[in-house]
Amino acid sequence: MNLEGHVQAYADQLGRPIIVFDVDFNVIAFSVHDQDVDHARLAIILSHKGSSRARDSIREYRVGQADGPVRIPPLDGGQPRLVAPVRHERRLVGYLSSTIPEDGGPALEDDDRLRERRAQIGLILAAMALGNREHEDRALRLLTALLEGNGSQRAGAADELLASGLVSPVPHYTVIAIATPPRSEPSSATLRLVLDRALSSIPVFPTLKAVGAVIGSEAVLLVPYEIDAERLSALLGQPAFSGLHAGVGAAHAPLSDVHASRREARIALRGSGTDPARGRVVHWSELGLDRLLLQLPLEDLGVSDLPGAVQRLLETQSGPDLAQTLEKYLDCGCDAQRTAQELHVHRSTLYYRLDRVRAITGADLSDGGVRRELHTGLRVATLAGLR
Repeated sequence: MNLEGHVQAYADQLGRPIIVFDVDFNVIAFSVHDQDVDHARLAIILSHKGSSRARDSIREYRVGQADGPVRIPPLDGGQPRLVAPVRHERRLVGYLSSTIPEDGGPALEDDDRLRERRAQIGLILAAMALGNREHEDRALRLLTALLEGNGSQRAGAADELLASGLVSPVPHYTVIAIATPPRSEPSSATLRLVLDRALSSIPVFPTLKAVGAVIGSEAVLLVPYEIDAERLSALLGQPAFSGLHAGVGAAHAPLSDVHASRREARIALRGSGTDPARGRVVHWSELGLDRLLLQLPLEDLGVSDLPGAVQRLLETQSGPDLAQTLEKYLDCGCDAQRTAQELHVHRSTLYYRLDRVRAITGADLSDGGVRRELHTGLRVATLAGLR
């Protein structure tokens, strides 16, 4: 009998519908719900994930240490629950949750038939967890060789990925890197969760197989063809992933050359972390000059490394406002009318600020070489966190 069969048999013996979670509170299976389902329970089934309050309550009532089912009071307007630990060879592998009818229903019984059925479910969950770990280990090994190995290692990893069906054969591939900004450390659990959600939601063609792994402090995805950028942005907009940023590399072929996309993705990721104005998802194709600047040792740069005119501007008391005005003026191709409109100031105010910039920096803004120096210097200052 498969997992679904054991779950339904357990529910029939218990006389109530049940949901089975693994130890990370992912929904693994559930029985037929042939009666009204409360909103909290429906949300769990649809999201395939236990709510944070449900997880906290299971931990609070120490279900994982119990010998049998534990009664948990109602949460979020739902019904009381009966949650039992599921074990295999004394190791916790999941939880089995059922509701308790409003009229109280039968006593919180736990007989030999139910315990035996839980043991059978535990055996299946343990086998599934082992299979998942083996899949994750294989994906990590192959992706690490593909993205960080030498030429022969990359070729071998590409062949094995395709032969094993871990990734679909297509004309080109894209790499996405997801991590926290510099000097922050994401939890491995958060990276694994975002990796799982991204693999199932962001490929443009969901029938094609993508593969991913947590490599170091990054969740790395290898996606056939392209990604759905809006879905990736929406995913990182969820509260659970509020500290994460993503960099998206260009498409490359063949698969053995996709390490170039990984390099681009990491540079784009750095751009997202150093310049909040870019947003939390940055594409290599959108970086422009920053493709070069982001490869500088920005963390080692100080104000003294910037051109003298930029130094003087940033060190002046009103420098930050003037620097913003100058950068916008240069962004707009020195078009005063457009600059004033984008800054929402009167043109006379803009001219006053530009006169102040000239006085502080001694720069001739009509000189193209000077404008290039100022523009690049200000951009480096932004990426290096110096302004």
